[in-house]
Amino acid sequence: MRQAVESRFFISFLLAAAIGMTLFFRCPFPADNAVLDLIRIQRPLIFQSLKWTYTAMLFTTPYIGFSVLLSLAYIFVMKQERQLHIAKLPPYPAPGTRESLFVVVGEIHHPRKRGPAETPGWMAIPERGLYTGLAIFGAIGSGKTSSTMYPFAEQVLAFAAADPKRRAGAMILEVKGDFCYKVQELLAKHGRKEDYLEVGLESGYRYNPLHCDLEAYTLAYGIASLMNNLFGKGKEPFWQQAYTNMIKFIILLHKTVWDYITLFDVYECAINQELLARRIQEGETRMSDHYVMIDIDTYLAHEDLDHFAFERDDAAHCMKAARSEPLEAHLKEKQIRYDLFSKSGNQVSANTRKQDQLAAVKRWYTYDWMKIEPKLRTSIVEGISVFLSLFDDNPDVKYTFCPPKEMYDAELNADNRYGRAFPRFSDVIESGKVVALNFPVVANPGLARTIGTLMKQDFQRAMIGRIPEMAKDPKRHFRPVMFLCDEYHSFATVGESDPSGDEKFFALSRQAKCIPIVATQSISSLRSALTGEAWRTLLQTFRTKIFLSLSDDFSAKTASEMCGKEEQFKLNYSISENGQDARVSLFSGRTTAHKSSISASKSYVLQRDFVFEPKIFAELKNAEAIVMAYDGVNPLPPMLCYLKPAHLDANLSYFEQLEKGLL
Repeated sequence: MRQAVESRFFISFLLAAAIGMTLFFRCPFPADNAVLDLIRIQRPLIFQSLKWTYTAMLFTTPYIGFSVLLSLAYIFVMKQERQLHIAKLPPYPAPGTRESLFVVVGEIHHPRKRGPAETPGWMAIPERGLYTGLAIFGAIGSGKTSSTMYPFAEQVLAFAAADPKRRAGAMILEVKGDFCYKVQELLAKHGRKEDYLEVGLESGYRYNPLHCDLEAYTLAYGIASLMNNLFGKGKEPFWQQAYTNMIKFIILLHKTVWDYITLFDVYECAINQELLARRIQEGETRMSDHYVMIDIDTYLAHEDLDHFAFERDDAAHCMKAARSEPLEAHLKEKQIRYDLFSKSGNQVSANTRKQDQLAAVKRWYTYDWMKIEPKLRTSIVEGISVFLSLFDDNPDVKYTFCPPKEMYDAELNADNRYGRAFPRFSDVIESGKVVALNFPVVANPGLARTIGTLMKQDFQRAMIGRIPEMAKDPKRHFRPVMFLCDEYHSFATVGESDPSGDEKFFALSRQAKCIPIVATQSISSLRSALTGEAWRTLLQTFRTKIFLSLSDDFSAKTASEMCGKEEQFKLNYSISENGQDARVSLFSGRTTAHKSSISASKSYVLQRDFVFEPKIFAELKNAEAIVMAYDGVNPLPPMLCYLKPAHLDANLSYFEQLEKGLL
């Protein structure tokens, strides 16, 4: 039937020819009719016209009839057939059996038009395209978590799950508190249950975000930037400079003297001026509470050492004197070799760098901090206290995120009496672990965002640190690492002109083999969480953008503009009426004419218009998206894509799911 209606013109011609020939011989033109015979004699031209018209209608009338019937069949029968027939999708590639890493976004039918296609396919982003980032935007209830985050996470984590050297690691941030349990299920499903690491108040791990190899200024700048993102950045740069400077020197003091610091230490020294002074004095004491020891023969060879109060130490067979800056400067000037010993008799390194750093802290405290007016100093302290007090007012938070230094000592903490130390992110990444932050925002919104952002920054530093390692050893296989963040606007940070920020990391993460996948409710949510126009810089770092249903006009308009414009034929209709001898009717009071005519015209105009208008983004159904994909080499044109929710069979077409009411 389908082939018949598609060839309806040819079939109509054949049928009309057969019936016409039959009628031509069985019902010939009645030339012997008396009336027609009279016409033939009087008007032969009219007679011939009637004869040929009759003959032609024997063929044309059946042709018109069959054409009408087959056209009706094409309109109704084929339409019903198209509604009932939904083409089968190609088999969905199971995540655990893929030989190469790629993510299937969804099924593709017509790029611009809704409806099933005869030959549907899959939209898949290869590994090189994943490293350029995926950003997902969808309003509340649009299914972005179930249709994108869960399926994408499973596809990445299931790849090479049985190969410890190739399987992917991950860092997962979310605010609702349920994603962590879903990740555990996915890992257990693919035999990776032991790879799951969780940071939370009940996870058993203790994590200090300041325990790393970064310099004091970098750590202080990160904290100050986080404060700006949480509470807003003022127009006056003085406050951020003051916050950064104070936090930097407090961190420098503790790292110099004790080689360790927590956020509680920063908070305690910031609000307690006397404690800060005592710790500076304690640092001076610890630095100077050493003996300088030199060989006896060396001492006798340098008479200028007499005024430094050296004493003979018969047990050590050397000369010793109290450590002081003038003494060490003199020994270095004369190039005299010496050793440093503590009062307990343990040898220590002659680290003048730490002495210089401690002297810098003392100069800042004496000539900078104490010279600031008390009211202004109080304002600076209060600005820091609002943020860092989060690590003091909750004992559970303080226990988890401000552990003691002894926890990192393998001997002192052999029995985990001080808690289990969370491993370094560099070790976690290279071992293929999956780290998740289980700290729901409902517990404490400000603290959840703070911890999540600090962990994210720690992860980003570890990832950027892979780049020189990959350059040194190009033959070594470095596993891919996924950064997955739901409700990304809660953790997004930008630096604009500053050296830190997510936009800087995502611009470099491709080289570090990081797969950024973030989801947020709308572009407006991202814009409201960041300062100024920084959201534009951040958004452009994600080459693949997935737009589900958007409920605000700004996001819909921006998404439409991102998809671009193209030349399209626009249909125009015009209707005009003309009349002659126009007059006003006495009965109706309306204008009328003796002669009138109505004309209609149809025209096409070529003009540039949006590929997808803003209203289309607001009308998208659940699991229906407009995708701007990038495969790592070529950008694909924006097109309609039908996502695959995690709780439904991926081999079942979207339109079959829609027909069965599964969506």
